[in-house]
Amino acid sequence: MSKPKVIVVGGGFSGCAAAVAAAKAGASVQLLERTDMLGGAGLRAGRMNYNGKFVAAEECKAMGAGEIFEALENIVLHRANIVDEENVYIYNVGKLDMTLQRVLQKWGVQYRLVSRIVGVKKKDNRIEAVTLNNKEKIEGDVFLDCTGSFGGIDNCVRFGKGCVMCIHRCPIFGNRVSIATKAGAQEIPHLRPDGTPGRLSPSITVFKESLSPELQRRVEKEGAFSIKLPREMIDYNKETSLFPGIRGEHQIEHINLVNIGLVVKCPAIGYFHLEDWRKIPGFENVLVEHPMGGAIFNFVNHTATSPRDNTMVVRGFTNLFEGGEKSGNGGIAECAATGSLAGFNAVRVAAGLQPVQLPGTTALGYFIATVGNAIDTPHGLETGHSLGHRECFEEIKKMGLYSREAKTVWKRIEKEGLINFLAQKLV
Repeated sequence: MSKPKVIVVGGGFSGCAAAVAAAKAGASVQLLERTDMLGGAGLRAGRMNYNGKFVAAEECKAMGAGEIFEALENIVLHRANIVDEENVYIYNVGKLDMTLQRVLQKWGVQYRLVSRIVGVKKKDNRIEAVTLNNKEKIEGDVFLDCTGSFGGIDNCVRFGKGCVMCIHRCPIFGNRVSIATKAGAQEIPHLRPDGTPGRLSPSITVFKESLSPELQRRVEKEGAFSIKLPREMIDYNKETSLFPGIRGEHQIEHINLVNIGLVVKCPAIGYFHLEDWRKIPGFENVLVEHPMGGAIFNFVNHTATSPRDNTMVVRGFTNLFEGGEKSGNGGIAECAATGSLAGFNAVRVAAGLQPVQLPGTTALGYFIATVGNAIDTPHGLETGHSLGHRECFEEIKKMGLYSREAKTVWKRIEKEGLINFLAQKLV
């Protein structure tokens, strides 16, 4: 049979992983990215591999879908732990875009930047083509929605405090467009405890040179460390109403500094008035880099989850898959893993085979099913889901799936009969 044509929309970790998985399975793959760089929110992430995310990465590698993780390991700046996190590594965000481009090139994925989807052509429960903003129509056999979950300017205005000028750069490249939503799929937002759709991004980056020389030296040497906040600056409301389920009180009580290359990332802070930043020793001259309005508020994400099954098929469709934040989860490891499974299953369907789900005896299988159940449960998405913190991390420990050693994870995947399972050539 001729190679099936797989169209991936979105060039973040999920989209790139999906494209590589589909190409390895034997498909002809085209990836379309709205902006001029690959990496999406990962262009300001940097922190990777901690806690249960380490297990997810090693499971993916063992199953033959480790390309994205191995690429990140090649641009590691530091291996350094911060509060409640172990096995952490920090990659250089300044090298991410071209690193991902080289991965796609290696596997023969055709990718087009500055290519924003504005329309979808479908017949019954099948997608037939997508339309670019230049009116070009691109046809395919199977489609993957890896467009993420941030809202774009419209939702940041409705559910936040307007555009805060973040790395997604909607004023230049246009709002994110979900092909699943365009095709009529149901769209469910994560809700804050007060019922407001969406969640605020919890991280801010600051210019390294705007910190004191002492803090600059320390962050370059150590990679990551925490500074206790003065009591009067601690705002527990951030955890209970804006960032529920992902960060603990200890995170809220500190400023975490992480050297991600171009800038210093402060995870879990949400927003922090500039005048307050500058009251902290070493931050007297601090300047916010991303998002530029982050001193007042942050951008809104998790506004657009589409119900799907555990094979990553969007409910109501036969040839539409999704991965990453679009499928209800977040985080680099989780996005790359769900993208890989979606890309592999897309080719299975194109080849006339049934899509598969990962067993619940794997951390990824458990996680994908847990998030899938949460999508169908009233208020199920409110607490957030991550393999790095809280309920999901604690659960995989109880299940005996957590290990600090890669060889232990690989032995478990071998016992499941899943070594290189996602690396099979199908057509």
